[in-house]
Order: sequence, then C-alpha cells, then structure tokens
Amino acid sequence: MLYKKERPAILMLQDGRYFEGVGFGATKKAGGEIVFTTITGAGYNETLTDPSYHGQIVVMTHPLVGNYGVPAWEKDEFGIHKNFESDSIKISGYIVNECCKNPSHYESVKTLNEFLLEEDVPGIEWIDTRALTKILREEGVQVGLLAVYNPGEKPDINKLREEVKKVQDPNLRHLASEVSTNNIKRFIPPKSKGKVVVLDLGVKNNILRNFVGRGIEVILVPFNYDYNQIMKYNPDGVFISNGPGDPAMYKGAIEVARNLIKNNIPTMGICLGNQIIGLGAGGSSYKLKYGHRGGNKTVINPETHQCYITSQNHGFCVKDFEKGGFKEFLKNIDDNSNEGLIHKTKPIFAVQFHPEACPGPLDSLYLFDKFVEFMEL
Repeated sequence: MLYKKERPAILMLQDGRYFEGVGFGATKKAGGEIVFTTITGAGYNETLTDPSYHGQIVVMTHPLVGNYGVPAWEKDEFGIHKNFESDSIKISGYIVNECCKNPSHYESVKTLNEFLLEEDVPGIEWIDTRALTKILREEGVQVGLLAVYNPGEKPDINKLREEVKKVQDPNLRHLASEVSTNNIKRFIPPKSKGKVVVLDLGVKNNILRNFVGRGIEVILVPFNYDYNQIMKYNPDGVFISNGPGDPAMYKGAIEVARNLIKNNIPTMGICLGNQIIGLGAGGSSYKLKYGHRGGNKTVINPETHQCYITSQNHGFCVKDFEKGGFKEFLKNIDDNSNEGLIHKTKPIFAVQFHPEACPGPLDSLYLFDKFVEFMEL
C-alpha cells in the first residue's frame, strides 16, 4: 500500500510479467534493456553516468543505494569531471531495493532522488531486486518498460503490456554515436611527454584522467573519425574506448582498428575497445546471456596464473581473433570468455574490463603504464 505522497511505479517485462514499487526520480515512462550490476553500495554515481550503460535500465543488486548522496559537478585541473564518468546520467532507468532519502557525506549536495529528477530519469524502489536478478540470470537480459506515475494515479497494467511490446532493443541502435563527443577536445597536462588520440565510443572520465595523470596529452575525437583523420594528429598511440551497444555495428571503428594493426601503431582498447580490436583482427563477437557487470569479476592470466578482481560492464564478447596475430592473455574465471588480447609482435593490446576502476593490492592500473611503454615514451 502506498502512502499519500508516494508515486506508484511499474517495471513491465515484454512477456507481461511486472513488478510494482514506489517511484523516485522523474515521473515518466522509459524503455530499455534491463541489466543488473553487482557493484556495491559505493559506485552508484559512476554507474549512473557511465556511457556504457546508455540505453539500459539498471538493476542494483546491493540492497541500499544512495546513502552518501551525490556530489557537485566539479572539474579537476584538466577540465575533467571529478566525481562522475561523464557530464550527465546515461542510464534510461534505475531499479533499487531501497533509495536512501537522507544521505550523509561531507561532499553530498543532493540526494539520489534529486539527481535523477534533475536529469529526467525515472527510478523504482521497494521491489524484490533478488527475484528480478534471478530472472535475468536464468533467462537473460530483457527489454522492458519502467513507468513512474504521479501520486494518486492508478497504473493501467493492460495498457503497459501493450506499450512494452513497442519498446525496441537499444542494441539495434548505433548507441556509440549518441554518447560520443561531437567536437575535438584536448586535455593537456603540464610538461606533456606524449600524445594519444582517443576514439570516443563512450569514454569514461577516469580513463582520460589516467592518461593525463601520466603526462600524456589526450586528443578526444568523435566515433566516426577514420584512420587518416586520426593519424593527422601524429599521435604516439591510439586508444579505442569503452562504450555501449553491439560492437559489430561499428564498422567505422573496426576499420580504424584494422588499419592500426596493419600499420603497427601502438594501440590500446578497453571494454568495447577490446571487442573492436578483436573484430579488426578478423575475430567475431557474440552476446553474453546476462553480461558481466559489477566490481568483483575475477580474471586470470592463463600463463602466469595471476588473478585480478576487476570492474566490468559489458554485454558482448569477442572470440577467434588469434588468426590476426593476437593471443589471449586474460580470461574470465567464471565462463572462460575473453578478458584481454595482445598482439604477438606488435605494440597492440586490449582488455575487456575497466582497469581505471580497479584500485587495490592487485590492481590493473599497470596496463596504462604498459601502453606508455609500447609508445616508447
């Protein structure tokens, strides 16, 4: 039973099953691909603003979200947002068991509810996120519709069942074009020692920060830049970013990767960038049943048996790239899917996870240093 001022909310799946809850954030309807992440109660601001989640309705498996609030939109000395992975919320909808209404943190300037309201994104709480996650794990990710109503409104379940049938799988769209920069952006550290062109398919801010923090100038270019346009900047290396969607759709980026490999250009990729480089090497991609999303995914180096606890956010993987001169140097312990590829003779490698989000005793930040070494800086 809802209190007088509470807003009714419904999460409707395309097969007609639905969850009733309480709405927060924007009062609206939003469709998308429903996915879950096992990220903890910390990291929700980064999750909300991660461009790789564009087009998705995200389920948080952690029971309480929003307890330390939302910080201000502040930029660091390089002009990069300090506390977020992009300049806006990128998810289509948000699903939590409980949304904290009274956060406590010295940097907090607003609540999670206010943040979603500001960014016009609907959320739903007080549903059984365990039951929903079980559906997604057993049946795979699904397309759905999240509807948040005004207080006192009564949801029309039959109408929602018809409306959800019209929601299109966002992976059929060219999602990277919707989150990529439209203009060239430069991030120049003092005493720059090298230059990297970043092909922006939905890059996270912390990736940019890891480059400039190492004294590398970053030139951020739109998703549709071709090889010749990129090489006009005479970069020491090229980085292919993370991002949303089906990698097989990004023909231009794949062609860029193919040329980078052909011409021995020092290259690094993360997440979607790993898939793009694998496809550029002649491999193929496939969709995972429910994806790898969370901050506790274990990968292993099959040669050294070194393990890493990683942060991940992807629904697709790549395979059969070995024919292009690459080998697998990291793989997922749970399902043996690829987590990293490296060329046998050329200065080119990529990882499927997010090293920029993996601090700890066995972190993966060394991969950025490896790229700097490949550029011979």
